[in-house]
Amino acid sequence: MSEDRRTWSGWRNRTVRVREDPATPLLLQVRGGITSNFYFHAAAGDRPHVETLVVTHGRRRLRVVLPAGADGFSVRRRVAADGAGGFQRWRARLIDPDSLPTLSSEERAGKWTETFGYFQAKRYYEHARAFYYEFDDSGQVSYHPATGGKPVEIPYGARTKGTIPLPHHGYITVSSMGKWRVSIT
Repeated sequence: MSEDRRTWSGWRNRTVRVREDPATPLLLQVRGGITSNFYFHAAAGDRPHVETLVVTHGRRRLRVVLPAGADGFSVRRRVAADGAGGFQRWRARLIDPDSLPTLSSEERAGKWTETFGYFQAKRYYEHARAFYYEFDDSGQVSYHPATGGKPVEIPYGARTKGTIPLPHHGYITVSSMGKWRVSIT
C-alpha cells in the first residue's frame, strides 16, 4: 500500500499522525465503504479518541475539521450487534479550504454532516455576522476559527435552532440524522 502525507486508507482500526504542530485546524475528507461504517476520532498525543469527528454512512464523502490541538485521527470500524461490519475500506485525505462550500445569507439545506467555509475578513463588533442553524429534529454545530483557538460547539440535541457569532474566518460543521437549514445573518 503506497501512501503520501495527504492520503490514508485501510481495512482495520488505525491511528494516523498527520502533523507535528497542531496549532491550527486541518480539513479532512473521509469515506467508509458500501456496507462498512467507521468512526473517525480526533487524536492528540497518546489519546487516540479525543472526540468523535464523524461516523461514515456508506460511501458518501464527508468533510470534517481536525481541530487545533489534534495531531492526527483514529479510525474504528462500526460493528452491528450481530457482529457484521461489512467488508470495505475507509479512506481519508487532507483537503484545501477552497474545496469547501461557502456560506452566504442565502439559506442552504441538507442532511447528515457538512462542513462549510466562512472566509470573510474580521469586522467591527457592530457589523459582525452570525451563523444561523435550524434542525428538524436535533443535531450539533461546531465553529473552528481558522487561526486556531477554542472552537464554539453546540452539542447534539442541545437546541434545535439558534445562532453562533462569527468573529473571524473559519470552518463550520453541521451534523444531524435529520434535515437542517443554515445561513449567515
